Amino acid sequence: EKELELASRMQNMLIPITLPNNQYLEVDAYYKPHHKVGGDYYDVIHTSDDEFFFCMADISGKGISAALLMSNFQANLRAHIEHSTNLVELIQILNQKVELNTKGQNFITLFIGKYNIKDRTLEYINAGHNPPLLYQAGDVIELVTGSTLLGAFEELPFVNAGKIKMTKNSILLCYTDGISEIENAAKEAYGVDKMKSLIIKSQAASIVSLHKAILKDIDNFRGPSKYDDDVALLGFRFY
Repeated sequence: EKELELASRMQNMLIPITLPNNQYLEVDAYYKPHHKVGGDYYDVIHTSDDEFFFCMADISGKGISAALLMSNFQANLRAHIEHSTNLVELIQILNQKVELNTKGQNFITLFIGKYNIKDRTLEYINAGHNPPLLYQAGDVIELVTGSTLLGAFEELPFVNAGKIKMTKNSILLCYTDGISEIENAAKEAYGVDKMKSLIIKSQAASIVSLHKAILKDIDNFRGPSKYDDDVALLGFRFY
């Protein structure tokens, strides 16, 4: 139990404590592992004054084994971002590292984005992850462009990068399947449509308020059912 507590504290050190909140961005995150440690991961990494990367990942499995893979993945991501800011190259490198380290026994779904503050451009790759929800001009779309999950192949069979111009007050919500797959007593999954509705309903509210609204709605939906997976949210408002 003491070792789990220590592992939990060490894992918390790997997740960013402070997130950007300024004239350009409002950012908030929520993370609750199913056990004391878990395999969900999010990060926000500044590479220059005008550019930053962010990601959300879900490592297969739960508990300490998933947490170890998460910490290894974080180390590889942060190391290679310093040498390659090209998303396609970066994804290929990360896939090779995951496949080498796990020998095809574990996989990682990943959404990674690169945002340029000056030209308001978001480049992204969705590597088999739950599609983040982007609110712009009264509509919510899912960001699906990308590749397969990481670790299944020595070399990814295809990689496509998406590119979007962010309009004023756009909202982006990243999440893991611990959110969308939570079930109620009737074994119905929460899904994404309810989150889309809450984003539209909360478009003028803060990202913190949006996250609270989603978590409250999930609690009402699941009733006595318990969470059976790690849960993570990472939300952005682009001013």
